[in-house]
Amino acid sequence: MKVINEFKGKVKTYLVKRLGGFDYRHGWLRLPTCPYCHRENKMGVNLSMWRTNCFRCGEHPSPTQMIMDIEGLDNYGELIKLLNNGEFTELEFCDEKVELSEKKPVYLPEGFKNINLGTSQLAKSMRNYIRKRGFNVKDLSNFGIGYCNKGPLFGYLIIPFFYGGELRYYNARKVMGNGPRYNNPSKDLTGLGKEFLIFNFDALSMYRSVFICEGAINALTMGDRGIALMGKAFSRYQVNQIIKSSCEHVIILLDPDAKEYAYKLGLELAHFKKVKVVILPEGKDVNDLGKSKTLKLIYQTRYMQYSELLKKKQLL
Repeated sequence: MKVINEFKGKVKTYLVKRLGGFDYRHGWLRLPTCPYCHRENKMGVNLSMWRTNCFRCGEHPSPTQMIMDIEGLDNYGELIKLLNNGEFTELEFCDEKVELSEKKPVYLPEGFKNINLGTSQLAKSMRNYIRKRGFNVKDLSNFGIGYCNKGPLFGYLIIPFFYGGELRYYNARKVMGNGPRYNNPSKDLTGLGKEFLIFNFDALSMYRSVFICEGAINALTMGDRGIALMGKAFSRYQVNQIIKSSCEHVIILLDPDAKEYAYKLGLELAHFKKVKVVILPEGKDVNDLGKSKTLKLIYQTRYMQYSELLKKKQLL
């Protein structure tokens, strides 16, 4: 009995110090936020009865299972080690201090013209290319998309990355002529690596929900609410920018070969946002599917709690 009481004491210490739990009534502790549905003051824990219950979403794992779900632990050995350590910090968002002092002014490349301008064969070919990719020329024009009709990036489609109207970066994708498929500016030119970039960053503060894609073309396919992380891998800085933003719902639309990254990103965000992880058909990205088919998949996918995301990731 002494061992059991000591163990329950350690669990209570965790609930109070880590989760901000407080004594409520009749032997119940109340947590400020349910770790599953994120509703405030709905999750109760009774250590005498060894049970939990959220009076909103109905989740009722054992106290130990709840801790394992929150911490992403795989077995009870890891749980015991955590509880024995006893040095718990409150579970909250801590912004990582990232030095951006190396950021340099970025300018559009030589020969840049808006996609809606020009009557040359190059201009017509660029507009034909984006129409074949399913885009409306006027929509991309409003995003500031263009092309280069001279200079080192002749024949490249240019996709600018704006932050509050400030040009921070651009993608350059070859459509006509010679050269590599992508010819994006180097870190020496911008002062920033891609880990510090989010395409259509301003959408995070403009909309309640956003679509998170790998590349800018996929984000553009989803319209004004599409953002891109420059690949399937993501950085702590990018995650922090999403967490700090005012958007409430995130729909993760990474390519089908990035399922593990998609669930990992979902787990990073699930304590702060409502999260959907949408699994696309093999061999198809968002632009391949088109907006309407992607939206259909989104509507068929429900928001998932942290524990569900964790189980999905573990099954991969």
